Amino acid sequence: MILVPPVPVSRLVLLALVAVAAVTAVATTPPLSSFAGGFAAGAGAVFVISFLINPRRSAPVEDEESN
Repeated sequence: MILVPPVPVSRLVLLALVAVAAVTAVATTPPLSSFAGGFAAGAGAVFVISFLINPRRSAPVEDEESN
């Protein structure tokens, strides 16, 4: 069995997938709606996990007293 390495995906792409799948889940009939809802939940979970694994770092805060 050949293992395929994970592919890095932009968080913006994940957010777009969640948005498109959520709209599709609301706007379509049950077979496609159910699939799109599950896809949105899965992509949303990956989006949240990506922040837990590698959080965004804010700019260093400068202390005004040290200047």
